[in-house]
Amino acid sequence: MMASMCLLAMADNHARTRGIGLYPGRACENFAPTMTVDNTYRNVALHRAAIASSSIDYNLTAQLATDGITSTAKPNTLTVSTPDGTLDLRNKERAFDQNIHTSNFLKGEDTYLQMRWDGTLPQADAIAFDVKIAYYPDKATKGYSIEILGSDNGTKWKRLYADAGKGLPGNATKQMVSSDPNKQTDVVRLPLRALLKTFPIGDFHQKYLRVRFRMPGCAYWEVSSLDFKQSGSITEVTPAWNFSSAWVADGRQEQWLKVDLGTKADFDRVRLHWIESPQQGKIQTSQDGYTWTDAAPLTASKRAVQEIACKGSARYVRLLLQKPGPTGRYALAEMEVMGRGGLTAKPAKVRGMEDGRYWLDGGNWQLCRAGDTQWIPATVPGTVLTSYANIGALPQTNFDNNLRQVSESFFNSDFNYRNTFTVPAEYTGKQVWLNFNGINWKAEISLNGSPIGKIEGAFKRGRFNVTKYLKAGENTLEVKVIHNAHPGIVKIKNEESTDLNGGALGADNPTFHASIGWDWITSTPGREVGIWNDVYLNATNGVSVADPMVTTKLNTPDTLATMTPTVRVANSLDRAVDAIVRGWIGQIKFEKKVRLDANTTQDVSFLPTDYPQLRDRKMRLWWPNGMGEPYLYDAGYTVEMDGTSDSIRYKAGIREVSYQNMDTALQIFFNGHRLDPKGGNWGFSETNLNYRGREYDAAVRYHRDMNFTMIRNWVGQIGDEEFYEACDKYGIVVWQDFWLANPWDGPDPYNENMFMDNANDYIYRIRRHASIGIYVGRNEGYPPATLDQALRKSIAREHPQLGYISSSADDGVSGHGPYWAVPADWYFAHTGEKFHSERGLPNIVSYESLQRMLAPEHLWPQSISWAQHDFTQKGAQRGASFNEMIATRFGQIQSAKAFTEQAQWINYDLHRAMYESAQQTRQGMLMWMSHPCWPSMVWQTYDYYLEPTAAYFGIKKACEPLHVQLNAHTKQIEVVNTTLQAHQLEIVEEQFDIKGNKISTRTHRTGVAEDQTVRVAKLQSADLPIRLVRLTLKENGKKVTDNFYIEARSDADYQALKALPEAKLQFGQHFEQQGDEMVGHMTVKNLSDVPAYYVRLNLKGSDGEQILPVLYEDNYFTLLPGEEKTVKVSYRVEDSH
Repeated sequence: MMASMCLLAMADNHARTRGIGLYPGRACENFAPTMTVDNTYRNVALHRAAIASSSIDYNLTAQLATDGITSTAKPNTLTVSTPDGTLDLRNKERAFDQNIHTSNFLKGEDTYLQMRWDGTLPQADAIAFDVKIAYYPDKATKGYSIEILGSDNGTKWKRLYADAGKGLPGNATKQMVSSDPNKQTDVVRLPLRALLKTFPIGDFHQKYLRVRFRMPGCAYWEVSSLDFKQSGSITEVTPAWNFSSAWVADGRQEQWLKVDLGTKADFDRVRLHWIESPQQGKIQTSQDGYTWTDAAPLTASKRAVQEIACKGSARYVRLLLQKPGPTGRYALAEMEVMGRGGLTAKPAKVRGMEDGRYWLDGGNWQLCRAGDTQWIPATVPGTVLTSYANIGALPQTNFDNNLRQVSESFFNSDFNYRNTFTVPAEYTGKQVWLNFNGINWKAEISLNGSPIGKIEGAFKRGRFNVTKYLKAGENTLEVKVIHNAHPGIVKIKNEESTDLNGGALGADNPTFHASIGWDWITSTPGREVGIWNDVYLNATNGVSVADPMVTTKLNTPDTLATMTPTVRVANSLDRAVDAIVRGWIGQIKFEKKVRLDANTTQDVSFLPTDYPQLRDRKMRLWWPNGMGEPYLYDAGYTVEMDGTSDSIRYKAGIREVSYQNMDTALQIFFNGHRLDPKGGNWGFSETNLNYRGREYDAAVRYHRDMNFTMIRNWVGQIGDEEFYEACDKYGIVVWQDFWLANPWDGPDPYNENMFMDNANDYIYRIRRHASIGIYVGRNEGYPPATLDQALRKSIAREHPQLGYISSSADDGVSGHGPYWAVPADWYFAHTGEKFHSERGLPNIVSYESLQRMLAPEHLWPQSISWAQHDFTQKGAQRGASFNEMIATRFGQIQSAKAFTEQAQWINYDLHRAMYESAQQTRQGMLMWMSHPCWPSMVWQTYDYYLEPTAAYFGIKKACEPLHVQLNAHTKQIEVVNTTLQAHQLEIVEEQFDIKGNKISTRTHRTGVAEDQTVRVAKLQSADLPIRLVRLTLKENGKKVTDNFYIEARSDADYQALKALPEAKLQFGQHFEQQGDEMVGHMTVKNLSDVPAYYVRLNLKGSDGEQILPVLYEDNYFTLLPGEEKTVKVSYRVEDSH
């Protein structure tokens, strides 16, 4: 049983955030256009969100029916087949995705792989094979043959090339494999050969190609890749690279396509541009998108453009297609709805001048797909996909499976941006610089028609002197953003698994590699192409300052600080100059005169040997969370040359970082004290890069509240300055990866020079942040040797004192999970002696969040819709084991609401155990993952909508700096101290039966030193199926904390809890505004004679909607009969409603 309470809160009338799950949430950080009603007569369906019942692939989707592009050409499609039939969407492109870890398996001695292209035909003169062959040695004695055949019609074939031999194909490997690729544990193990060879195929330009494999004794051919080549270069043959604008659906079943006009519109005609038209159908209208009214019939038409008189007034218009034409499918190039009303986009206001910079965020930005002529208002900063979403051209992409309504091929393109601006009068007579903080993947930039430079790589800043290109009045800025060269293919999740992680996109690193799709994020069309970070102008006299840092050495034990401040100073003039660089940290000031050669950049450091004010100073130190205050000084620099030329201000944290045993058992020290790294991995910020300062602050504040000390920036996927600022503010140490995923998850970067150019700039960029704790080369593997050496040298040069390790899971650290639900005692029985970088399990969201995530018809039972949000039965998350735990403890669940409620018990208990077990040695543990980037049901502590789950509070309990716990494996009571002081403590051990009757009490006393875990006593035994255990920790007679466990002899014994009546609760509340925060206290009392288990506080506004994000002092707690608890609750005023 679980008690749930809804608490109402109100606040005064302040500026409000946009709503739950809408990011950026703060209006001043959101530069999306404003949608307004437009009563001009026009096509009201243009660039309006469309959803279809299905499409034949992920290119020819519903989005293209309203994209404004009309085509009469046959849509580009690819069909791949074997003797067993046509391959499905998940498997058909695996031979062409340039990922050696994906394959098609062809069983048998005589088999083939066949391709059929419709629309644009491929052109190639060779195919590079990467094929492996498993065979029976005693039977494979009669040679082999491989034939490549081409055809125009699929019946008459021409041999393009043949390869044959009397021996075995390819070369022997040392690998032994199963005789059945689908049964890895098969007892029959076979040798494996590898065929890596390029075959010429002449001037191939045909509709069909078949590769036939024959070999007696062959068990199967594993086709990893068939790379088509033209003149030695790979030529892409999948439809994602050959855009055609049409929605195409299979006609063997009824299909529909609905368009959301954004608001009610009046219309009189519907114009349909058919490529393959229906024989029968209907046009329907709706006000809610669910209840439909017939508006006009659709009949067979031989015209490519079918115009239907259809007078109506509605928000939604739907095509219902009931009978296909002779092709057996439907292909619609465009749907136009002619009328008045609906919504159009009006650009956001430009951000403008702030602190000497003229920000070009917002304003007149426009966007157009390369090769198209239709410009739309663009959101800058933001990805291209975000821009289309913000004008209403896409459905809510994070809801249900809507993202697959968005076309891969449409966004697999270069895009052109343009903007106009006027140079601020304050910049007259100065050198003016145009700055880009982040584009993906590459960019070519022009100003007033003149090329000014390029940017290569997603994490490289662009800074261009544009003085000579500017003109009086309006200036025109153009940016061609170049998409990834190796975007890979869509990861298709099914009930069993989430598909293979990563892929070819790794070749393009540095980029947003995760956007190709992982088992926690879906494939994002466009792979985050666009101007994703800020754009601004600034002006100098020719000398500038940037990228400050302060390196600190402490004298112990008095912790007097000796500091070396450093800043980069650039002279962009064609002559050498003398300049004065002045700096400050709090009230400490320092300056020096420097000689700067023409067109050079150098680090200028202020050595404590030269500046006594920087030596042996009593400073307020920056401490990780739980160890002290993360104090930040106001700091900065100015540079003077012909007056003040430039300045920079930042927050400086004074701390010394050191390390021990980096190659054997990594330990990290801050200010001479060892850090207990408790935290989580962040794989991505938000699936469309829509996090801004408000979201980062809320998410990192949650981490502080959970008593975490570290966040890992996994594979370096988070590049926003606001992330690091939040970590500085809340005392969260950053483990900073570079852009290298597990070697299994994609190729090494093809351009190492570009990689290091991004890496060097990025180190300079983030080195100012006190929160940076360690750099790591690669996830679960080692970087290529050349990159490993280069990264190590760059960090030593650019960020001295900071450590670097090559791998996230080797040498001095460990990793590799597990990632699924295991019993609590397992964690304690498998405690390692090293810092463990990844461990996690599914974490089910609340029912409210599930309703935000899935369509009503997909809430229950669990289905492919759950899998599309990462809850698969197998794979790393193993949802089946989680379901089994639920069923064993609580019986068969009959509804989504019941499942999400009962799942919170598992969420709490196992996440608490996972962290409490790590406190045996306190070497460090990072969960996989602590932050979700999209609506998911696995690997998180709070959900996408910023609602903490029960896991959050189990973790918060386990990670307390001074903590009492029960070892689930040994039943020992333990005390953990990660504070900087020793403590003399008292532990009260209480046990109760299932109804809350006390059965025993004991008191224990112990001392605990800094950075120590003490085993106090073994829990007193009790012969009960279920017992309740409460451990209370006291110091000097005052309660420090407590910890409550529901112990069962077996998981099945938990079912006895179902027989208890529901507890009756009484609550009171009081809130008051304190600055920008609403702070309240909720009092909860159990009026029953049975315990109230896992009481959930659920704060809601006066409109009945949840208030999120919100900080609860405690939640999902148990109250014994008659007990009362007061819980502090707080939230930002701007998040109230």
